[in-house]
Amino acid sequence: MQESLIDKIEGPNRRSTTLVSANRYVVLPVEGVNMFMKNSISTSKYNAVTFLPKNMMEQFRKIANVYFVIIAVLQSIPDISNSGGVPNILLPLGLVLTISAIKDMLEDRKRKKSDNEENNRKALVRKNASWQTVLWKDIKVGDIVKVIKDEKFPADLVMLSSSDEKGICYIETKNLDGETNLKHKVASKSTQSLYCDEQALDSLRGDIKCEDPNPMIYQFQGVLKLPGGITAASSEQFLLRGSSLKNTDWITGITIYTGHESKIMLNSSQSKVKFSSNEKQMNNQIIYLFFMQLVLCAFCAVFNVSWLSNQKDNATYLELEKANTNIPYNFVVNFFSWMLLFSNFVPISLLVTLEMVKFIQAIFIAWDLDLYFEETDMPAGVQSSNLNEELGQIHYLFSDKTGTLTCNIMEFKKITVNGNSYGTDLHLSSTDKIPHVDFVDSSFDPKHPNNFEFLLHLACCHTIVTEKKDGVIEYKASSPDELALVNAAKFFGFEFIGRDADQNIELKVFGQFYKVSLLNIIEFNSDRKRMTVVIRLPDGRVKVFCKGADTIILPRLLPDATIDKTFQHLENYGKVGLRTLLIASRELSESEYDEWNATFIDAMNDIHYRDKKIAECGERIEIKMNLLGATAIEDRLQDGVPDTIAFLRKAGIKVWVLTGDKIETAINIGFSCNLLTQEMAQLLVTSARTKDVENEVKEALDNLSTLGGKETALIVSGESLLKIRGDLKKIFIKVCERCKVVIACRVSPQQKADIVKMIRDFKPDARTLSIGDGANDVNMITAAHVGVGIAGLEGKQAVRASDYSIAQFSYLKKLLFVHGRECYRRNSTLICFNFYKNVLLVMPLFFYGMFSVFSGQSFYNTWIYQLFNLFFASGPIVIYAVIDKEMDYKKLLSDPVYYKIGLIGELFSTQKFWEWILEAIAQSMFILIVSVFALCDITGMKNTGKIDPMSVAAVMVYGLVVTFVNVKVLLFSYAHTVFSIGVIILSIMSYYFISAIITDWMPINETLDNFDSYGATGMMLSNPNSYIAFIIVIYSGFFWQPMYSFIKVVFERALTNKTSPKDKQSISMSEAINIYEESKEKPDFMKLRRRNFYIDTGYAFSGEAGHAPQLTDPSFFK
Repeated sequence: MQESLIDKIEGPNRRSTTLVSANRYVVLPVEGVNMFMKNSISTSKYNAVTFLPKNMMEQFRKIANVYFVIIAVLQSIPDISNSGGVPNILLPLGLVLTISAIKDMLEDRKRKKSDNEENNRKALVRKNASWQTVLWKDIKVGDIVKVIKDEKFPADLVMLSSSDEKGICYIETKNLDGETNLKHKVASKSTQSLYCDEQALDSLRGDIKCEDPNPMIYQFQGVLKLPGGITAASSEQFLLRGSSLKNTDWITGITIYTGHESKIMLNSSQSKVKFSSNEKQMNNQIIYLFFMQLVLCAFCAVFNVSWLSNQKDNATYLELEKANTNIPYNFVVNFFSWMLLFSNFVPISLLVTLEMVKFIQAIFIAWDLDLYFEETDMPAGVQSSNLNEELGQIHYLFSDKTGTLTCNIMEFKKITVNGNSYGTDLHLSSTDKIPHVDFVDSSFDPKHPNNFEFLLHLACCHTIVTEKKDGVIEYKASSPDELALVNAAKFFGFEFIGRDADQNIELKVFGQFYKVSLLNIIEFNSDRKRMTVVIRLPDGRVKVFCKGADTIILPRLLPDATIDKTFQHLENYGKVGLRTLLIASRELSESEYDEWNATFIDAMNDIHYRDKKIAECGERIEIKMNLLGATAIEDRLQDGVPDTIAFLRKAGIKVWVLTGDKIETAINIGFSCNLLTQEMAQLLVTSARTKDVENEVKEALDNLSTLGGKETALIVSGESLLKIRGDLKKIFIKVCERCKVVIACRVSPQQKADIVKMIRDFKPDARTLSIGDGANDVNMITAAHVGVGIAGLEGKQAVRASDYSIAQFSYLKKLLFVHGRECYRRNSTLICFNFYKNVLLVMPLFFYGMFSVFSGQSFYNTWIYQLFNLFFASGPIVIYAVIDKEMDYKKLLSDPVYYKIGLIGELFSTQKFWEWILEAIAQSMFILIVSVFALCDITGMKNTGKIDPMSVAAVMVYGLVVTFVNVKVLLFSYAHTVFSIGVIILSIMSYYFISAIITDWMPINETLDNFDSYGATGMMLSNPNSYIAFIIVIYSGFFWQPMYSFIKVVFERALTNKTSPKDKQSISMSEAINIYEESKEKPDFMKLRRRNFYIDTGYAFSGEAGHAPQLTDPSFFK
């Protein structure tokens, strides 16, 4: 390789064939100060320095907190202050901010703990001619690192040597791409020969040129200039941070990318604060309420100033001649005096109450035994309790496949050999069961000569590695499909033992030792969709064994009478969701093989176009093959996945599957888990060229019109998604909207996140949820409104980045339809109720202005006024929000229609909010008028003959408000316990008790503000009119609501031509959750373009390359 391949690269407009897109230059050894990024990572939101400013910025994104800061400023102005110039609102505000900050700190502490565990792992670094143990965070670019078997790679490395004499090592990348199968890497021949001796590492001198840090996980290109010469480095030598070493004693490598420049971190999104839609809606309502407050203040100020101007000479008893006559001054003072009187329009207790309630709700979610997975001792977890109600409003669900929907455990179920199908739906008994095989059919005879080559094919055509543990051979595969196939061969008597030093395949065939020479391997990749091995049998014959997708193998077969039968069997297998692939073979003469092998060796030695030339070599021998048969493998779903997905879809939630798997694999899983059905038409967008993708998207939209009401599914590839930009994106969104299901295949972690962001951008009112189990799902999880991590076999990265964590996909059903739905219902009511009770408390002050010419006179006792949210109206609503239960949870889990209240925002919207506010305004006016005229107009004190003062009416008004708000909770609650009713009674009685203490029992004191109200509570309680007025107000105040509901129903019936409420509800429900009957008319499918439309036949293929490239272009949908 010429060094100029890198040196000549200039400017941003580089060709796609450029070896390295941008340069990183590392001189070995790195001397002096290391200018590259440190290897420590941080995924937490805060640190000791940033916690206070960042958290305060988050807190003051809540409009309510800004509002109370403004009130504190107004309270500090003596001329308008109702608190003597002391901003006493800061005390409760500080309490609210402190509680919220502590909650955020505790939740972020989990992330910090995870970061510390990662940064303080230990690794071996070559220093001073020995291996020294250092912490991961102290590793630097240019360090030579040694990784031992089963350890994780501490940074992105370029592999120098391996314990294997051929430089091969096996890695597990479940933390990167979600796959638990093994992949292999191979050191360059020159570095393997030079540095297999550890002492040679001490004299290593040279430099490395490679591309700058980028998020392209499956790509790496660079050049190593070492004493042995110039060596090309590619993805075959590139070891990613987060993956682990398997089946190899050790490897050595040079550190290239560290910390947040490593590819896994570049594919990880920074933790960000999420707010529920209810909180955002609440912020909007606070703004609207504030404008209403300004209007009322302005009205009161104008009225008062006008009255003062007109009555200055008439109301001499008020000594108005001594008052300030400056109209603008009086307006400003009166305006802001009313502003402070109305400060309780926004309940300061709301935020802390909501935070506390959500925290308790999160504890109940974690304690739910139905969400506890006993096998792994894994309960549900809540990392972001502020999103509890968001779980009840999900419109789109984005799911990973492997490990999320499936167990990633393949089981061999059926085969077809020589046109005969074998295998049943029965299951092996526990005594006969072996891993990854569940084949039951006594009619299949493995010893029959016609089956020999088929079974030998299964035992030889793979890349499985064996490992002996306690005398037992364990298989380590680069594909779960291969694991099932090789175990099936073992089950039928063809046991794969391993490979010897010369790569000969060692088998036991019905107990007899059998050796096959492995001559060549052409691995599976996403372009070829097949795998081939060339072997030499003991009798000297050379055989080509090939397995792959039916669509790829069929054109390469010789005509055979069994082909039609085999494909019929494949179709039957596909209908039940089994993963299928064809098995074929060909015999080569010695001369044919020698000629072909020479070409193959040349291709292997070509470092520029190796993959292309190897593929060309494969094309030469993968022809004129004989069909041996086909296999059918079941990827076992997690328990309850089909029922859960069906339930989600019935509820109106659109389910999208985003996976790095192949299209056929994802489609088959879609059928297995009820995501796809045989009646559902499939639209394909899978081309790689921009023009073809554009045509496919537009044709898909046309086909949707042709299909009418038939359910459709869209299957799109990651490569096609890269080409969907600009106006085409809008058309693509229309297609997605009209499809019941969307499956995106071969997508990178960044693409998963971009798809979620696309929906969020184009559907701003829709709520999204992403669920996954691996580090490759972290971007998708953080991009959605709600992220759910599954604690499965693929590590805890997804769990740590998520808002909620569960152990099984099926647990999502209860998380959404019980906890989510109930949290939405309770929290929506809690928010509306808190505003309702405060408006009910404040508005009597406005209506009292009718008796005080809106002078801003205070009506309530100052101390009692401050205790409203603390003692008299807080307990019952908290209990309601935590334990109220509308119906039995089994009912919620049996009918998805109950979830619709969150989908359509039935309980919290602008209309619903202002219905609560208007109700409070009407009730407050009624309370004030009845109380004043019942006590202060017609009754009085016998010993003096004076009528009762306004302070008596104030005690009654306040008492009625307290009673109203507590009875309101009683009425809208569904679950009543002795405790909840007791708290309601206690809240009401506590008011009269505290009021009596302050106004009747304590001595008159300016601090207690009880001079004017002394004895008021006793006078109110001793007046018979109080009890009559109490009954009238309570009954009338709550009678109007059922009356309003009755009138509304009658009115709706009249408008809908006497449609019953039940019928109307069902129509609204069906529209809300998007459920409709299939069209009776069948479309003419022959008119549809078959290029991007077909009915599924279930064909799939197996095999995974050691490092098959995936699409990882982060510019998608930017």
